[in-house]
Amino acid sequence: MKHRSLSLVVLLFVVAALPLSASQFIDQPFDVTARGASLIVRGQVVDSFSAWDSAREVIYTYSTVRVTRYFGETTGPDTLVVRNVGGTLDGYRQEAIGFPELRNNEHVVLMLERTADGADYSIRAYNQGKYLVRQRGGVEVLVSDPVKQGDERLHVTSPRFQLGTDAIGDDVPALGLDEFARMVDDARVGAHGPSTRNQQQ
Repeated sequence: MKHRSLSLVVLLFVVAALPLSASQFIDQPFDVTARGASLIVRGQVVDSFSAWDSAREVIYTYSTVRVTRYFGETTGPDTLVVRNVGGTLDGYRQEAIGFPELRNNEHVVLMLERTADGADYSIRAYNQGKYLVRQRGGVEVLVSDPVKQGDERLHVTSPRFQLGTDAIGDDVPALGLDEFARMVDDARVGAHGPSTRNQQQ
């Protein structure tokens, strides 16, 4: 089997290999994303590895997330495995443009849904389902992850804050954890609150 190297053809192939519902970039309101998530968790990425699919055509990365909080009325295990399209393996790197990426040691809040085979979880609604946990004045806040797969290849402008630091300034749009929790609760009961984008102005 001929491995596919990083190219536009591969990127399109990776997206095309996904279910139709998971391969369309649709900007969803916060309540739709939250209500459709199986689990919403706050945790830390503690480990990850990449593996080929059974046909050795698509690379997936499996990240172990140590969960410290569940949002909504759900609870679950202390650790979860989150599967993302893309990764590096056997000297090859595949990226799915616009898809999120979990990096080791990140503190995150994730909106998750079961993968098609039910074995793992994936991030719902692309990067809309991923937030980075940061500190502002000693208080934890959430910010949208500014970095997505393929950004470097597409020469996307660098983020306004450093991914490796915890503290952010007042100029970075952020959402308090308590406010986020209330928005999740409202979404779970069917309330149509404002979107995260509006809340982060």
